[in-house]
Amino acid sequence: MRICTLASSSSGNCTIVSHGGIHILIDTGISLRRIKEGLRGFELSPDDLCGVLITHEHIDHIRGIKMLVKYHKTPVFTSYGTGCGIIAAHPEAEPFLNIFETGSDLDFGGMAVRSFSTPHDASGSVGFTLHANGKKLVYVTDLGFVTGEVAEAALGADVAVIEANHDKEMLRRGPYPQYLKRRILSERGHLANSDSGDFAVRLADSGLRYILLAHLSRENNTPEIARSTVGAALSAAGFAVGRDIELDVAPPDTPGRIYDL
Repeated sequence: MRICTLASSSSGNCTIVSHGGIHILIDTGISLRRIKEGLRGFELSPDDLCGVLITHEHIDHIRGIKMLVKYHKTPVFTSYGTGCGIIAAHPEAEPFLNIFETGSDLDFGGMAVRSFSTPHDASGSVGFTLHANGKKLVYVTDLGFVTGEVAEAALGADVAVIEANHDKEMLRRGPYPQYLKRRILSERGHLANSDSGDFAVRLADSGLRYILLAHLSRENNTPEIARSTVGAALSAAGFAVGRDIELDVAPPDTPGRIYDL
């Protein structure tokens, strides 16, 4: 299984996951032009995609859907609530939607996908686990806190793409209006670096090897602060970063590290 984020920030999110001839995008929060540019680095085009998995209907996760289905007829897999949100924003995408029941399994022929609910201010918001060749990826961003369901789904992963959205003090002291700060800090908002650190320790205890911090806020976080906070939590729990576990931060606008499992 090969994993690479093509973009990851509050402005746009998109990740490619491949296994053999199976190629799947998780979220399409960037333009079709940028999706094509990212795929070109893997000698792929949108016509090579088996489908797109959508976590929820916010614009930074569905921006590219309209053009992707218009020009490439790409199947889109989504929960019912998210599907309704997509149709409201892009009614032309409805014929290409494949609605799954959250918690059910999807089989892409050598790559198995399972969804799980995430606490976020969107209808039907989910994360995903992907399994291939005996390896497991968990992809979970946009969550206000780590629920028991999220933790249970994520444990035992080899690679985890997890949200480290903000530093709480940067957010509290920053320029955002109070209503937006309250939304981000709520249990249906976004995960802070410190909470990501606690989550990372739980995953490391279950055998995780690679952690990729994703969906960083441009205004309320920096890669250095996110990495330092999560790395300190891992170190305090007895895990040596770089030896016991590898910790990276996904770039906001360009393809990141490629993980080959």
